[in-house]
Amino acid sequence: MNTPRASLSNIIRSTPVRIALWLVLVFASVNLVTLGGAYVTLKAQAEAAIRADLTAEIAGLDITATPNALRRLVEVRARASDPRDRVYLFIGDDGLRAGNADARLSEGNVILSASDGRALSHTGYLQEVRRLSSGILVIAQSLERVEDLRRTFLWLLALSLLPTVVLSLGLGTLIARRSARRVERIEATLGRIAAGDLTARYDPGAAGEDDLTRIGRGVNRMAARQEAATEALRQVSADIAHDLRTPLQRIAVLLDELQSKTTEDDPRAPLADRARAEADRAVQVFHALLQIAQIEGAGARADAAPVDLTEIAREMAELYEPAAEEAGVTLGTDLPETPVPVTGDRALLGQALANLLENALRHGGGTPITVSVARNPDGPVLCVSDRGPGIPEAERDLVTRRLYRLERSRTTPGNGLGLALVAAIAQAHRATLSLGDNGPGLSARLHFPSVD
Repeated sequence: MNTPRASLSNIIRSTPVRIALWLVLVFASVNLVTLGGAYVTLKAQAEAAIRADLTAEIAGLDITATPNALRRLVEVRARASDPRDRVYLFIGDDGLRAGNADARLSEGNVILSASDGRALSHTGYLQEVRRLSSGILVIAQSLERVEDLRRTFLWLLALSLLPTVVLSLGLGTLIARRSARRVERIEATLGRIAAGDLTARYDPGAAGEDDLTRIGRGVNRMAARQEAATEALRQVSADIAHDLRTPLQRIAVLLDELQSKTTEDDPRAPLADRARAEADRAVQVFHALLQIAQIEGAGARADAAPVDLTEIAREMAELYEPAAEEAGVTLGTDLPETPVPVTGDRALLGQALANLLENALRHGGGTPITVSVARNPDGPVLCVSDRGPGIPEAERDLVTRRLYRLERSRTTPGNGLGLALVAAIAQAHRATLSLGDNGPGLSARLHFPSVD
């Protein structure tokens, strides 16, 4: 059994991957809030410790008696300190400065700058500024420790999230790929059932008992019940048609005998003619029902062979050309010059095209009819179109039912089985019958699968 390959888009849209993404989002949010809260707390504590240290040190220098003594003390500490770590600066009222950095005053703020070619910290500073009687004392501590703390928390965040993301998405993708293959097999089974193949069944393979296995078994049970019900209905229809066909044929024979015994001036003659016509119509209905049941019961024919759709369309158009001329209808063709092969039964395909042509002649309102064949990328298409009143969109799915007729068609000849027979032939060839708007008119298309 060929397993459908799970597409990337299906995997991304699958439930396991979506659950994995939600888990990643939840874990990331929790980690972000937790580590973010811890970082904000520790950062505030670190800055508070730096400020306390600066306040204590500046308070110790504040007790120096004279500006010269304070200047010398600042110079000693400045020489022993790297300005990228700690800045000492004293600006006296006399304009003399001492320290390992320079500064300027701007709107009451002290802006530090490098001096003597010694660089400052790129992370900024926390600073304490004290106005003394003899000048301004500035002590600033680099925020490198706070920056190190920030980098540490970023690494912690990355190291905590990366394994979570990789494991969650990896496991989610693996589970999704496995689930996607099984979901696509279920979809393929449902597609075959919807296309009319009621023998289609889902094979769970070696998968264990889980929700998808239970769904697949439910699909199989549904298909089995539908197949049994359809087979029973088909058998009942066939039995009724078969059992009633013989009595109807006998009635037709008796009516023939009655007609032969009546003269033209006999008042019973018109009644006998009408009864004979109705008997013939009933025989045709039961014959069509039997034919549909036989086609549906046979399914895809074992003796199906490649046939040329173009040749069938050309032959049927030539066959119906006299009837079209007699009805005053123009019958045209739009056929390719090269063969368009399909696999099927030549006689059944001819019957389907004949029914479409008769439907167009009967209900096309005398408008031109076109028979066309096209080779599309997704398979050959046989089309019969007219410019008549068409079929209302709401009833296009109903007219392929057995014995269904449009209200306006009840006064015209027919039994409501023509399009039902076409649909049965299409299903037997794994083709689809679609009825569309020809703007105006009806466009009846048979879409065939591609021939490999």
